[in-house]
Amino acid sequence: MAPIGGTKSVMRTAFLAPIGAFFFPTKVSGDGTEQPYRSHPLLLWAVAGLGFSALGWILGGFMGSWAPRSACAVGATAIALGLLNRQPRAALLGAVCAAMVSVAAVQLGHSFFSPLIAWPVAGLAIGVVGAGAFRRRRAKIAFIVAAPLLGSVGVAAGMLVTFLTAMGLNDSRVAAQTMLGGAVGFGLLLMTGAAVAGRWLDARRVAGGAS
Repeated sequence: MAPIGGTKSVMRTAFLAPIGAFFFPTKVSGDGTEQPYRSHPLLLWAVAGLGFSALGWILGGFMGSWAPRSACAVGATAIALGLLNRQPRAALLGAVCAAMVSVAAVQLGHSFFSPLIAWPVAGLAIGVVGAGAFRRRRAKIAFIVAAPLLGSVGVAAGMLVTFLTAMGLNDSRVAAQTMLGGAVGFGLLLMTGAAVAGRWLDARRVAGGAS
C-alpha cells in the first residue's frame, strides 16, 4: 500500500502539471529533449499593452478628442504587438489599419450606434494583421476571433474599474479619466491574449507538428 504522503504528492503533481505547462510551456528539440519556451512572457506583453495604449490615448489628446485618441491608442497597441513579435512592418501596417478603422467606426458610431464600437472593430483589425505572427493555424484563428472580444471586454472592464475608483475616492479628476481606463484595458487584455495564444497554441509547434 502506497504511503498517504506519496499519494498526496502524486495528486498534487498531477494537478499542478497542466498549470505549469500553461505558464511555462516547453518545446522538444531534434534530439528529443525538452527545452523551456522563452517567448511571449505574459507580464512583459501585458505591461507593454497597458503602457502603449495609455501613451497613445494621452498623445491623441493633443490632436483632438474621441477619434484621434482612439486611433492613437489602438495604433500604439498594434505597434506594441508587432514590435514584440519582431515584425516592424506588421507593426506599422497594423497601426495604420487599426487607426483608420477606428476613426471610421467612431464617425459611424456617432450617427448609428455608439463611438465605443471603434474598440472591437479596431481589435478585429489588429487580430487580422497580428495573426500573421503565429505559425499554427489554430493560433491564428483563435487570435482573430478573440481580439475583438478581448478588446471589448478590456474597454468595459477598464472603464468600470476607473469609475468605481473615482466613486471610492470621490474624485472627479479620476472620473474624467474613464476612457483612459478603457484604453488601458483594451491594450492590456488584447496583448495578454496574444501572449497566451503564442505560448499555449503556438509554442509546441516543434513537438506537435503543424495543425
